[in-house]
Amino acid sequence: MPLYDELIGVLEKEFELCAQLVGLLQKERDVIVGLDPAALELLLREKETMIAGIRLCDESRERVLASLGFAGRTISDVAQLADNDYRERLTALASKFKAIVGSIAELNRFNGVLIDKSLHYVKTSYNFLDSFGIQPKQQLSVEA
Repeated sequence: MPLYDELIGVLEKEFELCAQLVGLLQKERDVIVGLDPAALELLLREKETMIAGIRLCDESRERVLASLGFAGRTISDVAQLADNDYRERLTALASKFKAIVGSIAELNRFNGVLIDKSLHYVKTSYNFLDSFGIQPKQQLSVEA
């Protein structure tokens, strides 16, 4: 069925984007640890582009699922109800998505902790300098 093929194509593209997002999140960890604001800003732009692509895939996936009569269903649900020719491929994709979504959530959590620690370090350093009457130059980014 062409709609199942379209669904699998969208899911494979979305999975590839998610895999690329994992790579960006791993780079982000290194950039945060290295305290490189310029590199972090570039990385954030890349992440925004990647997330926009994932959102487009989500919309396409939802459209195809609705066309198949599976609106609001998970990939696992669709796999169980799919024609035999597609059941195995959809089940495998569902497993891959569960794993990668877990990786993304864990990396996001870890990077959030690193950012919190970095902010604490910066605030502590600023307060330390301020206690000696030293006023470091403050530079705000365009986004601030």
